[in-house]
Amino acid sequence: MNLPDFFGIDIGNHTIKVAEVKYSGSNVELEKIGSIDTPYGVVGSEDENALGKLADAIKEIKEATNITTKKFIAALPESVIFSRVIELPKTEEGKIEETIYWEANQYMPIPVEKVQLDWLPIQEKQSEGNVIMQILLVAAPKKIIKQYQDLASKTGLELIALETETVATSRLITYKNKFDTPVLVLDFGANGTDMSVIKGNSLIFAQSLGTGSDALTKAIANDYGISIQQAEKYKIAYGLLENQGDGKIARSLTPVMEIIINELNKTINYFKEHLEESTPGEIYLVGDGAKLLGLPEFLSKRINIPCKLYDPIQHIKVPGKLEKELKQLSMVGFVVALGLAMKTE
Repeated sequence: MNLPDFFGIDIGNHTIKVAEVKYSGSNVELEKIGSIDTPYGVVGSEDENALGKLADAIKEIKEATNITTKKFIAALPESVIFSRVIELPKTEEGKIEETIYWEANQYMPIPVEKVQLDWLPIQEKQSEGNVIMQILLVAAPKKIIKQYQDLASKTGLELIALETETVATSRLITYKNKFDTPVLVLDFGANGTDMSVIKGNSLIFAQSLGTGSDALTKAIANDYGISIQQAEKYKIAYGLLENQGDGKIARSLTPVMEIIINELNKTINYFKEHLEESTPGEIYLVGDGAKLLGLPEFLSKRINIPCKLYDPIQHIKVPGKLEKELKQLSMVGFVVALGLAMKTE
């Protein structure tokens, strides 16, 4: 199914990012890109005034980037998504959806009738003479979906699809990449950190942690009795570098980082025990929080897995007219918006 012209929009706690691309054969060229500060306190709010402020900001960045299409695809925050790897005996094609529906009833934290249910096949394996299907179950509350539909109505735009942040991220990262081993992607956001595992060209695991970059800033502010604004400046200037500022900022950040490291280790150990052939051999860092100085080296040392920042436009053609604009943007934070814009069906 060919999609009409559209743009991708990633609504974050601090910034709203938009991107539009075009395909020339299998090649992707960047058409439009930009970001705007998210109005304070509007994300997740059900208040009509908050929704109106968010709609105004979206219209403003759409106009500023000269996006003309009224159709868009948005990302659902991973924190509101339920996902789980389940195993089922191999089922006839026509009965898979019914089987998954009844299976989902066992795991869902809310009634399955209140969610939009989707699933992605991971792999098949032999177990005691039987063929077992491993499936990634994904569910989004219908209440959250309606909020995005209401937002689209207020903007005067047309929402043509919603998908999770990790699905959009995996689309971009697998574009023109071949991985010898599975990759763990760490999307370091403001209020949370999304973990996902990609094997081959497939997303096989997704999880959201409630600890993000803002928690690091708060740790500095609390330790030194300074404002959030000043703490943010120190975080940006010194990061996790122990040889900067006498290592004081790094020491403030380490306890918060330990929370993320513990969850990373749990995930990696889960794969070693249950999905050994899919155990990640490398970590890619994305998201605005991934710019933290010393983060790749810190994680590589603590997790004992190579870790690096991922450049989202390394395989995307950038026209000359946009090169100057891109230098002013934090591209590692545009992974979701670009991944949304690259959707083809």
